[in-house]
Amino acid sequence: MDQKALRACFALSLLSLPSVTLASSFQLLEQSPAHMGKAFAGTASDITDASTVYFNPAGMARLDGQHLTLGGNVVLTEADFVNDGSNYVIQGNTVPVQGSGTTDETGFIPNAYWVVPVSEQFTLGLGAGGPFGLSSDFGTEWPGRYDATFSELEVTNLNLTSAWAPNDQIAFGLGINYQMIDVTLQSQFDSTLGASPDPATDSSASIEGDDDDIVFDASVLWTPAPGTQLGLIWRQGGDFTLDGSAAFELNAACAPGAGSPTGAPPAPTTGTLCAGALTGLEGPVTAGAELPDTITLSGSQQLNDVWTLHADIAQTRWSSIQTIAVDNVDNGENVATLDLRYDDTLRLALGASAALTDTFTLRFGVAQDEAPQTDPEFVSPRIPDEDRTWLAVGANFQVFDSVTMDVSYAHLLVDDAQLERTEPTPLGGSYTLEGSFDSSVNILAAQINWAF
Repeated sequence: MDQKALRACFALSLLSLPSVTLASSFQLLEQSPAHMGKAFAGTASDITDASTVYFNPAGMARLDGQHLTLGGNVVLTEADFVNDGSNYVIQGNTVPVQGSGTTDETGFIPNAYWVVPVSEQFTLGLGAGGPFGLSSDFGTEWPGRYDATFSELEVTNLNLTSAWAPNDQIAFGLGINYQMIDVTLQSQFDSTLGASPDPATDSSASIEGDDDDIVFDASVLWTPAPGTQLGLIWRQGGDFTLDGSAAFELNAACAPGAGSPTGAPPAPTTGTLCAGALTGLEGPVTAGAELPDTITLSGSQQLNDVWTLHADIAQTRWSSIQTIAVDNVDNGENVATLDLRYDDTLRLALGASAALTDTFTLRFGVAQDEAPQTDPEFVSPRIPDEDRTWLAVGANFQVFDSVTMDVSYAHLLVDDAQLERTEPTPLGGSYTLEGSFDSSVNILAAQINWAF
């Protein structure tokens, strides 16, 4: 068997998912527990605390004095894989794959924002949060272990923003953001090359990479009439070139002379081919990808002294991610080309806030959020995703004269993600992972706000 062809088969088995740099729908909206109570409706138009540093820097001009907001979001996710026809084709025979899989992860997303007025017209702000991220762990024995076991992606965003308000009707915002991305991906590899797949003979693979970038945002806040506010913000996506390494822990079945013959002597054994191919792939790797830009249009309309309506329409330009090439740095060999074919998505949100007293405000909202990839051939097991509906409720209450607190809860109704991936094995067979993911997400969030 041609050595390059064999390495390509290994690479496709190991890296056929976008999570080397990206995974479908890993954008994190949880940058403000206050806005989450409205299902993130009115994010760029409802200016109540320092989280406007992220959602619309122009809104800083409408805050009086200094403001500090500290928040935290606890994200509870679970995805159950329902096996429905997964199989191996070995020497022309179809062998069903039994078993299921579950990932049950708890994540924490912190937020911090500070707004400082410089003059009557100019305001500065600082912020920190995590706009993108994912975490999943299916273990090393589930049917999709050759695609994914453990996945973790973190993007940290530090931003410096400014606002200029020439009058009471219009304000403009501009921000510069320093982003850091860190990725760790693990999966199993079939040491028998498809001849006799078994968790007991699997080898392990781990990929790590990181990078950083500078990106920008620009925004505007318009108040055409008292009680009416419109906000618009564009946020640039980071353009990353991840540098890292690929490492393998070889099973005894993946060693020179081990395994099964691949033909009459002197044909090498499966173990000999396995060890040679993985050794050739091991070492420094690089992969480039451009995170999506986002554009959000928000509106808030006060109806009376109690009720205010909020709405959002946001586009995430996931189409910036189509294919991703993963290359070995030392030999220049293409380790894998990932065909993701992402589409742009829209998010629609509608919410309301009710100022029931001078010190207590109730919020609630609903939103519809699209997934960038729903084709069963391309859906990633590393972060099972489909279109989802947000149901959220929250409240703001006064703690002290200059201190308020927000608490929120959101439940996401996620459509079942269908998966049907067929990949070749090095010995001429194939492996099909087929089934669906039943996913659920619950989020608890709180923040405290100081006004100076």
